[in-house]
Amino acid sequence: MRRFLSILVLAIFILSPATALNSNTLSTTSPDVNQGGATVAEAYASYEAGNTAWNNAWGASDFGLIRQYLNQAKTSFTTCLNTAGRVNDPSNTANLALMKSVSSAYVALADAALAMYDGSDVFSTGRAQMNAGQFAAAAGSLQSAGDRFQNAQALFSQATTTLQGVSYAGTSFGDGTAYTAAIVPVLNGKGAYMGEFAIYARGWQHTALAYQASANGDLATSRSEGVQAMNLFGSLRTSTTFGADATSNYNILAGLLGSAPPTQRPRYIVGVDGAYPPYSYVQSDGTITGFDVESARWIADRMGFDVTFVAIPWDGIIPVLQSKRIDMIYSGMSITEERKTQVAFSKPYIKFNQSAAIRADSAITMGDVMAGTAVIGVQRGTTGELWVRENLINTGRMPAAHLKSFDNFPLAFAALLNGQVDVTIYDRNPTVDLVSGKNARILAEIDTKEEYGIAVRKEDAQLLDTLNRGLDQLMADPYWNELKKKYKLEVV
Repeated sequence: MRRFLSILVLAIFILSPATALNSNTLSTTSPDVNQGGATVAEAYASYEAGNTAWNNAWGASDFGLIRQYLNQAKTSFTTCLNTAGRVNDPSNTANLALMKSVSSAYVALADAALAMYDGSDVFSTGRAQMNAGQFAAAAGSLQSAGDRFQNAQALFSQATTTLQGVSYAGTSFGDGTAYTAAIVPVLNGKGAYMGEFAIYARGWQHTALAYQASANGDLATSRSEGVQAMNLFGSLRTSTTFGADATSNYNILAGLLGSAPPTQRPRYIVGVDGAYPPYSYVQSDGTITGFDVESARWIADRMGFDVTFVAIPWDGIIPVLQSKRIDMIYSGMSITEERKTQVAFSKPYIKFNQSAAIRADSAITMGDVMAGTAVIGVQRGTTGELWVRENLINTGRMPAAHLKSFDNFPLAFAALLNGQVDVTIYDRNPTVDLVSGKNARILAEIDTKEEYGIAVRKEDAQLLDTLNRGLDQLMADPYWNELKKKYKLEVV
């Protein structure tokens, strides 16, 4: 079984920087230096340095130089993000918010482009290993390439969501809505391309495993791996980029297996919060794991479909589902009446409460929290944020300025540890996970009696039924308790 196919040449494109965001003038009606020791001018200098490095990457042809400029851009935009976060200048609030949002998006884009390049290199290594008959090594390389492409897809999606949320009102940067309208389809296209390349790489991974098993005389495993490769290539037969090669691979494998091609398994894209341990989180190597991720894989295996996981910023995840860029949200989403107007939920699979955390040496009490005197950190778009608004702000107990919302809970927790906020309020299990071993402790459990469910589009009734049947099987299987034990889940 040494019939190999030609490698599809990877076309790499660097996205154009935000040239529409050249500043005209920044307000200087307030002092340059503030309590944090940072200035608007310093933030803007880093922002411009990031744009310059991005332009250099765009104009370079040498891959080594492109990587160098991308890393420079990432460093500069990260510096801008951190510097702008320390500036206390009311006259430049809108400018600072824009620079932070755009910098955050372009840090993600730099990481996405670097993951794309790295994945391409590893993919080429894997194909060379296959040509040399090193099937086991090839399978490892091709799996790594697929993981990198999937990470790039998640980062493109993250950048898209961030840029769509940028507000140009009241800034010195002009109206950038046309820029956003132009760049979003490009980013969506890049994300889709990376998603398809991840599937393509995994098709080759399972092809390598099939060849290795055949060489070892294990025909059962060879056939099983070959069928998985066929399903993956089969899902790409209509792809503009990969269709011709995937179809050829599919047909060759069908011939080698000596049987009619199997029925193609559906593949669903699962949106998750990439910073929500223990339920879903991105590891240092770019792979996504967690309690919900492993649960979804178990259900997919039993119910006859495949899954691809994509990390999405939480405050924009429902619009991403509704726009059909993902097929479900399986990442500790609380079932609420408001969300039920937008999505359909599966049956509940976890019950939980909110937890308030404070620094270990803090004298803050729940009395302070309920009186509205404490500064509270939350993740934007969560039920913890909703609880604060409904029970403290809307009741007049706490001024709105005491609520600090962050893009993810690790950022809110970091703000707690460095003294920017007095308390964090968030789901119990992730809070317990982060508090462990840190200079923090659980102050109290807030009795909210919430439930997690899997969210799908309202029209996807068949998928919802499949997920409900899968949940029934999972929760009746010993694996359910094994998973809860593995991830140290405490449930109500």
